[in-house]
Formats: sequence, C-alpha cells, structure tokens
Amino acid sequence: MPATFEKRRQKVGVLLFMPALIVIAGILGYPIARSALLAFQEVKLRAGKLDQAWVGLANFRRIFSDEGLQHAALNTLYFSLMEVILVVGIGLGVALLLNRPEGRSGSLKVLLVIPWAIAPVANAVLWKWILNSNYGVLNGLLKSLGLVDNYHVWLGTPFSALNFLLLVDVWKSVPFVTLLLLAGLQRVPAVLHRAAFMDGASSFQSFRYITLPVIKDAIGIAVILQTIWSLRVFDIVFVLTRGGPADGTVLLNFLAYRVTFNFLDIGYGAAIANIIFILTFILAVGYLWLLKPKSPAGTK
Repeated sequence: MPATFEKRRQKVGVLLFMPALIVIAGILGYPIARSALLAFQEVKLRAGKLDQAWVGLANFRRIFSDEGLQHAALNTLYFSLMEVILVVGIGLGVALLLNRPEGRSGSLKVLLVIPWAIAPVANAVLWKWILNSNYGVLNGLLKSLGLVDNYHVWLGTPFSALNFLLLVDVWKSVPFVTLLLLAGLQRVPAVLHRAAFMDGASSFQSFRYITLPVIKDAIGIAVILQTIWSLRVFDIVFVLTRGGPADGTVLLNFLAYRVTFNFLDIGYGAAIANIIFILTFILAVGYLWLLKPKSPAGTK
C-alpha cells in the first residue's frame, strides 16, 4: 500500500511538472536545435532573406584552418585558465578569512556580495569609466599618489587590454566563489582542528590534511562553474574593447557574435557557437557528477 501511494505521488508530480518542462523545452530546446541545424548550412543574408544551402561539416572543417579563430581560442584559453586560478585562489583565501571568528560579521559579507550583485553590463560600464585614459579614476588616483607622471591608455595594447578584462571579470566573480567555498569550510568539524592542534600539527598541516579533503568537492564545483562562466564572457568584451586592439581581446563567444551579426556568416557563427555549447555541456556534466551524492565507502 505505501509503495502504491508513492508511485501515485510520483506520477502526479510528473504531471504537474510537465507544463513547465514543455515551456522550457520550447524556450531553450528550439534555439539549440535551430543553431545546430544552421551549423551544417551556409547561411547568407541576401535581399532581406536568408539564403540557406546544406554544406555538411564544411563549417566545422573551416574552424581548423581559421587563423582568427585559433587566435581567439588562445585568448580564451589564457583568459579561462588565469581566471579560474585567480578567482578560486582569491576566493579560497577570502573564505578562510571570513571563516575565522573575527571575519564572521554580516556587514563584511554584504560588502563582499556587491560586485557580484551589479548587473554585468553596468559592471562593464563602471570599469570603462574607471579605465578611461582621459578622465578615468585609476589614472587620476595613480597620478595623485605620484605613481605615474602621465595618464596611461590601459586598454591600448592587446596584452594589457586582455589582462584588464581579466581583472574586471575576476573582481565580479570572486564574491560568489567565496560564498561557495565558505559554505564548504563551515562543514569542517571544529573538533578535528582542535585535535590536530593538540597533536602538534601546524596551521598548514591542518589545512592540508583536514580542511582540503572536506572542501575538495566545493573547490571542484567552483572550478567547473568558473570555467563555464569564463567561456561565456561577452558583455565586458563588447562594452570595453569590442575585441580590440588588433583583435587582442577577441574571445570565442565574442567571435561567434561578430561572425554572425557583423560578418553575417550565420552558418559559420553557429558552428563556433556550437563548439562553445559542447564544451559547456561537458563541463556541466562534470558539475552534475560532483553534485551527485556519493555512496558511503564499502556500499553499492
């Protein structure tokens, strides 16, 4: 009898869930399927109409010979790698500070969340004002402190511009990762640290052998989420540099937009977008695997 009731309850739950699932499938499923179809076509805008011709894997083969895409891929690799290292490293350091008794003030957590709470485009516009070469706050502050003699064009060279984009995204991303890791740190039993201290363990040994094993899943989730978000970066590139100077800040996501809407090469742009989607999907599967409850040792 209880089993029958449970099955009926599950069926009712599925029926109640179906309308929402259909709406989500329509909103997300159709664009994904349409984009996948466009990736196998040559699509040009002519006389206000889309001229479509099936080309199979030609767009994907073109990816391997496109020097612009290879340059964007290298930019994205550098950007993603550095962002994950910096965000997770800084986030872990700040989380460790906030986990101490003197860092558990609610006001500190509110201040921490502010960069993350700012809308992405508003965040990019704010930093565009800060980095402006004529009246930017950064130049004004450094000159008033005597650290520079002349105003600098911070976004004037490819490497400098890419690193300032990295700085902007790190500033916005650190708060969320910090809170995620802080939640993991608060799962570490305090009694283990006290026992380690009584046994003569140093702070580093306590962190390495007690804290890290407990929060390794939280760190893994932070790394995967941050990698996904770094692949999706678009707003700061669009607002701050538009991919310049000399394509030094063109990332894969921005390249897909530019190829599609600036060059009107819709099929090739869809192919690039689908490559990003596949990478993101693989990372999302890894994220779900980390979230899956682990069976206790010795059980099946």
